[in-house]
Amino acid sequence: MFFLSSRLCAGDRFFASIGAAGAWPLDSDFREYYGSVQFSPELKVGFTFIKGFYVWLGYSFFSASYSIPDLLEKTNASQHFIALGVGWESSRKRRLRLDFFSALLAAGLREKGLGDSFSEFAPGIQLGAGIRYFFAKKIFMGTALSFSSALVELTDTEVTSAGDRFLGGARLLVNLGARF
Repeated sequence: MFFLSSRLCAGDRFFASIGAAGAWPLDSDFREYYGSVQFSPELKVGFTFIKGFYVWLGYSFFSASYSIPDLLEKTNASQHFIALGVGWESSRKRRLRLDFFSALLAAGLREKGLGDSFSEFAPGIQLGAGIRYFFAKKIFMGTALSFSSALVELTDTEVTSAGDRFLGGARLLVNLGARF
């Protein structure tokens, strides 16, 4: 047991990062009412299981509000994403490293307004690529471009009309992280 736990925790196999992204929502209705670019914080943790390959778990979200003309009412919407994925990072002998990743998503949409609210969840996918720069042996700064997508089917409510709604979209991320 001691041998196995020492192998798992040896070196810099774990990492954690925190970042901020600009998110461009995929759904045209969401963009029309809430804006085409949203601020999206992200938290990500991972474990390198084979040289260069890692598994990771991440959480990100964005939220926005819209004032309904003539009614002086405000609606709020948010999209939340929990990701579980795999990735590959280029050689550890360099300061500048390439990073490619993919994930399965649990995506959620919440919308509230006019005294009504709803929540929907759906599975989805995420694909991305980035660059990490290690300015210290275990501290890095990175940037990544990713795309995520999930599809929910909505019914008519006071807040929204029936139909398909796409969750996710393109994200440009800047993050700071550490290996341990």
